Amino acid sequence: MIDCRAVKTPCNGNFLQEIDDNSEAVNITEYQQAIGSLNYLAQHTRPDIMFTVNQLSRFSTFPTTKHWTALKHLLRYLKGTLKFNLSYKKSRSSSSISILMGWADADYANARDNRKSISGYVVQVYENPVCWLSKRQSVVAQSTTEAEYISMNVCAKQMRWLSYVLRDLGQQIEKPTLFNDNSGAVIISKQASLNTNTKHIEVRYQYLRDCVLKNLLNIIQVSTTQMIADVLTKPLGVQKLNEVYSQLHLDDPGGVSEN
Repeated sequence: MIDCRAVKTPCNGNFLQEIDDNSEAVNITEYQQAIGSLNYLAQHTRPDIMFTVNQLSRFSTFPTTKHWTALKHLLRYLKGTLKFNLSYKKSRSSSSISILMGWADADYANARDNRKSISGYVVQVYENPVCWLSKRQSVVAQSTTEAEYISMNVCAKQMRWLSYVLRDLGQQIEKPTLFNDNSGAVIISKQASLNTNTKHIEVRYQYLRDCVLKNLLNIIQVSTTQMIADVLTKPLGVQKLNEVYSQLHLDDPGGVSEN
Protein backbone atom coordinates (compact mmCIF):
# COMPACT_ATOMS: atom_id res chain seq x y z
CA MET A 1 0.00 0.00 0.00
CA ILE A 2 3.05 2.30 0.11
CA ASP A 3 2.69 3.28 -3.54
CA CYS A 4 -1.12 3.32 -3.61
CA ARG A 5 -3.15 6.24 -4.90
CA ALA A 6 -4.79 8.28 -2.13
CA VAL A 7 -8.56 8.85 -2.05
CA LYS A 8 -10.57 11.60 -0.39
CA THR A 9 -13.16 9.61 1.57
CA PRO A 10 -12.91 6.67 4.02
CA CYS A 11 -15.54 4.76 2.02
CA ASN A 12 -17.69 5.30 -1.03
CA GLY A 13 -21.42 5.96 -1.14
CA ASN A 14 -22.34 2.32 -1.82
CA PHE A 15 -20.15 1.08 1.01
CA LEU A 16 -22.85 -0.70 3.03
CA GLN A 17 -24.22 -2.55 0.00
CA GLU A 18 -20.81 -3.57 -1.29
CA ILE A 19 -19.53 -5.13 1.94
CA ASP A 20 -22.69 -7.18 2.52
CA ASP A 21 -21.94 -10.11 0.22
CA ASN A 22 -20.84 -13.74 0.00
CA SER A 23 -17.77 -13.45 -2.21
CA GLU A 24 -14.52 -15.39 -1.85
CA ALA A 25 -12.91 -15.52 1.61
CA VAL A 26 -9.54 -13.86 2.33
CA ASN A 27 -6.81 -14.36 4.94
CA ILE A 28 -8.60 -13.90 8.26
CA THR A 29 -5.42 -13.22 10.27
CA GLU A 30 -4.25 -10.36 8.06
CA TYR A 31 -7.74 -8.86 8.01
CA GLN A 32 -8.10 -9.00 11.80
CA GLN A 33 -4.64 -7.50 12.34
CA ALA A 34 -5.49 -4.60 10.05
CA ILE A 35 -8.86 -4.04 11.76
CA GLY A 36 -7.20 -4.08 15.19
CA SER A 37 -4.71 -1.38 14.20
CA LEU A 38 -7.37 0.74 12.51
CA ASN A 39 -9.70 0.43 15.49
CA TYR A 40 -6.98 1.72 17.84
CA LEU A 41 -6.46 4.70 15.55
CA ALA A 42 -10.20 5.40 15.22
CA GLN A 43 -10.76 5.36 18.98
CA HIS A 44 -7.90 7.68 19.88
CA THR A 45 -7.23 10.29 17.18
CA ARG A 46 -9.32 9.69 14.05
CA PRO A 47 -13.09 9.94 14.57
CA ASP A 48 -13.46 10.40 10.81
CA ILE A 49 -12.71 6.70 10.19
CA MET A 50 -14.61 5.17 13.13
CA PHE A 51 -17.81 4.47 11.19
CA THR A 52 -15.96 2.66 8.41
CA VAL A 53 -13.83 0.65 10.84
CA ASN A 54 -16.91 -0.26 12.88
CA GLN A 55 -18.69 -1.59 9.81
CA LEU A 56 -15.67 -3.54 8.55
CA SER A 57 -15.08 -5.10 11.98
CA ARG A 58 -18.46 -6.83 11.76
CA PHE A 59 -16.93 -9.22 9.24
CA SER A 60 -13.77 -10.09 11.16
CA THR A 61 -14.79 -13.74 11.54
CA PHE A 62 -15.33 -14.31 7.81
CA PRO A 63 -13.85 -11.52 5.66
CA THR A 64 -14.25 -11.70 1.89
CA THR A 65 -12.58 -10.05 -1.09
CA LYS A 66 -15.11 -7.19 -1.03
CA HIS A 67 -14.39 -6.52 2.64
CA TRP A 68 -10.67 -6.52 1.89
CA THR A 69 -11.22 -4.11 -1.02
CA ALA A 70 -13.16 -1.75 1.28
CA LEU A 71 -10.40 -2.00 3.89
CA LYS A 72 -7.76 -1.10 1.30
CA HIS A 73 -9.89 1.89 0.27
CA LEU A 74 -9.72 3.07 3.88
CA LEU A 75 -5.94 2.63 3.91
CA ARG A 76 -5.72 4.72 0.74
CA TYR A 77 -7.71 7.43 2.50
CA LEU A 78 -5.32 7.33 5.46
CA LYS A 79 -2.37 7.71 3.11
CA GLY A 80 -3.87 10.96 1.84
CA THR A 81 -4.52 12.22 5.39
CA LEU A 82 -1.30 11.18 7.13
CA LYS A 83 -0.67 14.71 8.42
CA PHE A 84 -4.04 15.04 10.10
CA ASN A 85 -3.79 16.18 13.72
CA LEU A 86 -6.52 16.24 16.33
CA SER A 87 -5.90 19.75 17.66
CA TYR A 88 -7.18 21.16 20.94
CA LYS A 89 -7.79 24.89 20.72
CA LYS A 90 -9.12 27.71 22.84
CA SER A 91 -12.88 28.02 22.54
CA ARG A 92 -14.07 30.75 20.18
CA SER A 93 -17.23 31.22 22.23
CA SER A 94 -17.63 32.87 25.62
CA SER A 95 -20.98 31.18 26.20
CA SER A 96 -21.32 28.51 28.89
CA ILE A 97 -23.07 26.33 26.30
CA SER A 98 -19.68 25.58 24.72
CA ILE A 99 -18.18 24.01 27.86
CA LEU A 100 -19.78 20.58 27.41
CA MET A 101 -21.68 19.78 24.21
CA GLY A 102 -22.87 16.53 22.69
CA TRP A 103 -23.95 15.74 19.14
CA ALA A 104 -26.04 12.59 18.65
CA ASP A 105 -27.13 11.07 15.36
CA ALA A 106 -28.51 7.79 14.03
CA ASP A 107 -28.83 6.01 10.70
CA TYR A 108 -32.14 4.17 10.73
CA ALA A 109 -32.26 0.44 9.87
CA ASN A 110 -28.99 0.50 7.93
CA ALA A 111 -28.10 -3.14 8.72
CA ARG A 112 -29.46 -5.30 5.91
CA ASP A 113 -29.30 -8.53 7.92
CA ASN A 114 -31.43 -7.47 10.91
CA ARG A 115 -32.40 -3.84 10.20
CA LYS A 116 -30.81 -2.49 13.34
CA SER A 117 -29.77 1.16 13.33
CA ILE A 118 -26.43 2.84 13.94
CA SER A 119 -25.84 5.24 16.84
CA GLY A 120 -23.14 7.87 16.64
CA TYR A 121 -22.14 10.70 18.93
CA VAL A 122 -19.40 13.24 19.56
CA VAL A 123 -18.89 14.98 22.91
CA GLN A 124 -16.92 18.24 22.98
CA VAL A 125 -15.36 20.17 25.84
CA TYR A 126 -14.82 23.83 24.93
CA GLU A 127 -15.60 22.83 21.32
CA ASN A 128 -12.84 20.20 21.32
CA PRO A 129 -13.81 16.53 20.77
CA VAL A 130 -12.93 14.33 23.76
CA CYS A 131 -14.93 11.18 23.02
CA TRP A 132 -16.90 9.71 20.14
CA LEU A 133 -18.72 6.50 19.29
CA SER A 134 -20.15 4.62 16.32
CA LYS A 135 -22.07 1.49 17.26
CA ARG A 136 -24.94 -0.68 16.08
CA GLN A 137 -27.96 -0.37 18.37
CA SER A 138 -28.84 -3.44 20.43
CA VAL A 139 -32.56 -3.27 19.64
CA VAL A 140 -34.50 -2.82 16.40
CA ALA A 141 -35.86 0.73 16.36
CA GLN A 142 -39.35 1.01 14.87
CA SER A 143 -38.87 4.48 13.42
CA THR A 144 -36.23 7.08 12.62
CA THR A 145 -37.36 9.05 15.66
CA GLU A 146 -36.86 6.07 17.96
CA ALA A 147 -33.39 5.39 16.52
CA GLU A 148 -32.40 9.02 17.09
CA TYR A 149 -33.84 8.98 20.62
CA ILE A 150 -31.82 5.88 21.52
CA SER A 151 -28.66 7.54 20.20
CA MET A 152 -29.36 10.67 22.25
CA ASN A 153 -29.81 8.53 25.35
CA VAL A 154 -26.39 6.90 24.90
CA CYS A 155 -24.77 10.30 24.39
CA ALA A 156 -26.52 11.74 27.46
CA LYS A 157 -25.00 9.08 29.72
CA GLN A 158 -21.50 9.90 28.51
CA MET A 159 -22.10 13.62 28.94
CA ARG A 160 -23.33 13.19 32.51
CA TRP A 161 -20.19 11.24 33.41
CA LEU A 162 -17.98 13.90 31.83
CA SER A 163 -19.84 16.65 33.68
CA TYR A 164 -18.87 15.02 36.99
CA VAL A 165 -15.24 14.78 35.87
CA LEU A 166 -15.16 18.45 34.85
CA ARG A 167 -16.72 19.56 38.12
CA ASP A 168 -14.10 17.56 40.03
CA LEU A 169 -11.51 19.53 38.05
CA GLY A 170 -13.05 22.82 39.13
CA GLN A 171 -15.02 23.67 35.98
CA GLN A 172 -18.34 25.45 36.51
CA ILE A 173 -20.91 23.82 34.22
CA GLU A 174 -24.41 25.26 34.32
CA LYS A 175 -26.03 22.61 32.12
CA PRO A 176 -24.58 20.44 29.31
CA THR A 177 -26.19 20.79 25.89
CA LEU A 178 -27.07 17.93 23.55
CA PHE A 179 -27.77 18.60 19.87
CA ASN A 180 -29.90 16.44 17.57
CA ASP A 181 -31.43 16.98 14.13
CA ASN A 182 -34.66 15.00 14.59
CA SER A 183 -37.62 17.06 15.79
CA GLY A 184 -39.59 14.01 16.95
CA ALA A 185 -36.76 12.73 19.16
CA VAL A 186 -36.25 16.20 20.65
CA ILE A 187 -39.97 16.48 21.46
CA ILE A 188 -40.06 13.04 23.14
CA SER A 189 -37.05 13.92 25.29
CA LYS A 190 -38.96 16.88 26.72
CA GLN A 191 -42.31 15.17 27.33
CA ALA A 192 -43.43 14.84 30.93
CA SER A 193 -44.98 11.44 30.22
CA LEU A 194 -44.97 8.83 27.46
CA ASN A 195 -47.96 8.56 25.14
CA THR A 196 -49.28 5.47 23.36
CA ASN A 197 -46.90 6.01 20.43
CA THR A 198 -43.76 6.02 22.58
CA LYS A 199 -44.69 3.76 25.48
CA HIS A 200 -42.95 0.76 23.86
CA ILE A 201 -39.50 2.37 24.09
CA GLU A 202 -37.57 0.43 26.70
CA VAL A 203 -37.16 1.77 30.23
CA ARG A 204 -33.37 1.86 29.91
CA TYR A 205 -33.69 4.47 27.16
CA GLN A 206 -35.64 6.89 29.37
CA TYR A 207 -32.50 8.15 31.12
CA LEU A 208 -32.37 11.04 28.65
CA ARG A 209 -35.91 12.23 29.41
CA ASP A 210 -35.25 11.93 33.14
CA CYS A 211 -32.19 14.20 32.83
CA VAL A 212 -34.17 16.79 30.88
CA LEU A 213 -37.08 16.77 33.33
CA LYS A 214 -34.63 17.23 36.22
CA ASN A 215 -33.07 20.19 34.38
CA LEU A 216 -29.69 18.44 34.16
CA LEU A 217 -29.45 18.54 30.37
CA ASN A 218 -30.43 20.98 27.66
CA ILE A 219 -31.68 19.61 24.31
CA ILE A 220 -31.43 21.74 21.16
CA GLN A 221 -32.53 20.80 17.66
CA VAL A 222 -30.15 21.65 14.82
CA SER A 223 -30.38 21.25 11.07
CA THR A 224 -29.02 18.12 9.40
CA THR A 225 -26.31 20.20 7.73
CA GLN A 226 -24.96 21.18 11.17
CA MET A 227 -24.83 17.64 12.57
CA ILE A 228 -21.20 16.74 13.35
CA ALA A 229 -22.03 13.14 14.30
CA ASP A 230 -23.08 12.35 10.71
CA VAL A 231 -19.52 11.15 10.13
CA LEU A 232 -20.11 8.38 12.69
CA THR A 233 -23.31 6.98 11.19
CA LYS A 234 -23.04 7.03 7.41
CA PRO A 235 -20.71 7.51 4.41
CA LEU A 236 -20.11 11.20 3.62
CA GLY A 237 -19.02 13.02 0.49
CA VAL A 238 -15.91 15.18 0.21
CA GLN A 239 -17.69 18.50 0.86
CA LYS A 240 -19.41 17.30 4.04
CA LEU A 241 -16.18 15.65 5.24
CA ASN A 242 -14.31 18.94 4.88
CA GLU A 243 -16.91 20.63 7.07
CA VAL A 244 -16.60 17.88 9.68
CA TYR A 245 -12.79 18.24 9.72
CA SER A 246 -13.20 21.85 10.82
CA GLN A 247 -15.85 21.04 13.43
CA LEU A 248 -13.77 18.20 14.91
CA HIS A 249 -10.52 20.21 14.76
CA LEU A 250 -8.88 17.67 12.45
CA ASP A 251 -6.18 19.83 10.89
CA ASP A 252 -4.02 19.08 7.86
CA PRO A 253 -1.80 22.04 6.92
CA GLY A 254 -0.98 20.54 3.55
CA GLY A 255 -4.51 19.45 2.61
CA VAL A 256 -5.51 16.02 1.39
CA SER A 257 -2.92 14.76 -1.05
CA GLU A 258 -3.70 12.68 -4.11
CA ASN A 259 -0.95 10.78 -5.92
